[in-house]
Amino acid sequence: MTIVLFDFSQPPFDSLIHQERQHVEKSIDIQFFPEGHPIIKYGEPVEALYVLIKGIVKEAGSVDKDAMLTAYTENDCFDTRSLIDGKAGTTLIASEDSIVACLPREVIFELIDGNPLFGAFFYQDVAKRLAALAHRPHQQALQSMLMAKVEQAFIREPSWLASNATVWDAARLMRDARTSSILVRNEAGEAGIYTQSDLRNFVIGHQNADECAVADLANYGLYSVEADDSIYHAMLIMTRHTIQRVVVTRRDEIIGILDQVDLLSFLNDHSYLVSAQIERARSIGDLHAAWRNTDQLITMLHDNGVRVTLIANLVGELRHKLYARIFELIAPIEILENTCLLALGSEGRGEQILKTDQDNALIIEDGFSHPDLERVCQQFNDTLIQFGYPPCPGGIMVRNPQWRNEVSGYRRLINSWLDSASGENMMSLAIWVDAYPVCGKYRLFEELRDYWLRNMSHNAAFLARFVFPIEHFDIPLDLFSRLVTDKGRNRNQLDLKKGGIFPLVHGIRSLTLEMGLKQRNSYQRIDALIQHQAIPAVLAQDLAESLAFLQSLQLKYGLQKQVRGQSMDNLIDPGQLTTLERDLLKDTFAVVKRFKQYLRHHYRLNAL
Repeated sequence: MTIVLFDFSQPPFDSLIHQERQHVEKSIDIQFFPEGHPIIKYGEPVEALYVLIKGIVKEAGSVDKDAMLTAYTENDCFDTRSLIDGKAGTTLIASEDSIVACLPREVIFELIDGNPLFGAFFYQDVAKRLAALAHRPHQQALQSMLMAKVEQAFIREPSWLASNATVWDAARLMRDARTSSILVRNEAGEAGIYTQSDLRNFVIGHQNADECAVADLANYGLYSVEADDSIYHAMLIMTRHTIQRVVVTRRDEIIGILDQVDLLSFLNDHSYLVSAQIERARSIGDLHAAWRNTDQLITMLHDNGVRVTLIANLVGELRHKLYARIFELIAPIEILENTCLLALGSEGRGEQILKTDQDNALIIEDGFSHPDLERVCQQFNDTLIQFGYPPCPGGIMVRNPQWRNEVSGYRRLINSWLDSASGENMMSLAIWVDAYPVCGKYRLFEELRDYWLRNMSHNAAFLARFVFPIEHFDIPLDLFSRLVTDKGRNRNQLDLKKGGIFPLVHGIRSLTLEMGLKQRNSYQRIDALIQHQAIPAVLAQDLAESLAFLQSLQLKYGLQKQVRGQSMDNLIDPGQLTTLERDLLKDTFAVVKRFKQYLRHHYRLNAL
């Protein structure tokens, strides 16, 4: 048997440097286990980390026939937890003739001490383990570029003009400096920007360039980023506001301008282009042409190891722009000025990436009516269906009169939900609490948001009923930390949403509502809860990393279903997961279980 059989391209060994690999090679002992022979026995000391070179190794049988017995195949490591504990927590048997590389326990501990990324594979701290492994970049360029600092991109030196400079001076400076924008300060000392687009519009207006002061025509609502902000942050600002450049500052002093052309040359990404096409769209057909590139963008970002929270932020911004533009194209100006369109649920939280059921609502100014309102709402939902967003099975759409209501009507509806503790009413409130105003008269949303916060927060009896739906679904993890699959129609499948995502999202939502906080995104809610000392910091970190991991699995296997033309759902087959994914999924479900226990105690759910 030769050592060349050992594969250093597999985690965690792919993180080892040359000298560490040599140390491993010198320490390896190759062993053969015939079919049916135990490799690790429950309760016995574990003196080595095993890496399967050939064959299959499985856990001993479980009393629960629906428990997912762990199976190890080629290049898998086992059993990392037993190695750290020093004693086997399960029995592992060769289910066929197997060749195993054995690495002494003391050698593994030396590598853990000397290599943090290798050590992360063995962390007992769930948040650190998930952060280091679940979202580890695939050694590809895009992730590092996204997180690169703005100052690493090409920043154009600012071209300044005095406050009394004319438009003629601005045009000449643009030519001489070969720039598409100049900066100017008005008499109050406020910095503004004047661009080639502004100059074009000026020329069309037939005004005198020698007489008009550029300071009077400049735009003073500058968007800025710090030099040490990430490229991703700059990209998100450009996408959110559909602008072509941002001012770069260092300690609040303007040091340059980052143009979208230069950013895109640094980072080959299409998000800004999609955003600009949405803004410029003059028809639903134009929007189709713009939106068809988003699936490719999502796949590219995922394949290059970009963290799922970053993808969700970006796609969420684009989707909100899409919804707003659709509504603006089909609604008369009178409707736009007297209503507010909302995205609800995961869309409102900005955590939905792939296309799933649409959830939306419309707030109408009290006393306003329009003969085309019903038609516009029906057309809006029909258009989203054309874009690949199926209708909501529960009818949570603007074409449903219940979700197309006046401010006073929504107040009455919210009051009726508050008066009844039914599960349906609590979930209707939960969806509403995640609402995001997409377009229209934002004051209508803010008025209602303040109303429900006054009535829901710091109301212990209501909050206990509100959080109670977390008890409706079991966590798919048994007493022996084995994954448990569905026993019904979806046998051998795990529901990531019911088993993990929902209890995390809803528990975090409940704690935020209790504090009267206005954040919608789950990760922003966790940060706010930490700042208000409303939740232990260690638990909060575990929640954030666990939720991100579950959503990353949801995205990964959702993209695979999308390629196969299958409908989107939250089901995965644990047998398709890698050993690392299964181990991390067990860690994650253990965090969910701990969080549910915390919520039961905090809200005294056992008393209900």
